[in-house]
Amino acid sequence: MSRASGLKMSDGKFVMIAIAGTIAAFAILLVVVSGGGVRHVQIFLPEKTENTLAFREVDGKTALVGIKGIAQVNPTMIMRTGDYALELTVINEDDRPHMLYIDGVGVSTKVLRPGETDVISFQSPGEAVYNYYDYMDDSREPLGQIRAVKVTAFD
Repeated sequence: MSRASGLKMSDGKFVMIAIAGTIAAFAILLVVVSGGGVRHVQIFLPEKTENTLAFREVDGKTALVGIKGIAQVNPTMIMRTGDYALELTVINEDDRPHMLYIDGVGVSTKVLRPGETDVISFQSPGEAVYNYYDYMDDSREPLGQIRAVKVTAFD
């Protein structure tokens, strides 16, 4: 037996160290991947509430009618606070231009000519009540409200 053979590791120890090293490397890789270290895009989409509304004339007055999400005339919409967005698709089904304006957040659609559609989205940082208007209507009367509420877990 040579001198070098005295420094040699037994085959069993080498296999055990190789297995332990492989498991450790896999665990580190799993932590990096699950922590978002290799993603170039967010894999979880932000939560949002989607409603589709249409400007129409109802009983001789301009109204916003819920088509998808909430089916009422000039509905009171509910949204969550924080990172949860309210996305509104607004369609002009009337014969004159309209523009939805949400007071308190400064969000509005473009001027919608008959048949046009626009999508707006916003988040509320805290609990609030926002009135919404048809900005093209001279009366400037609110059509309805959007209520932002804080949702907490039930313990």
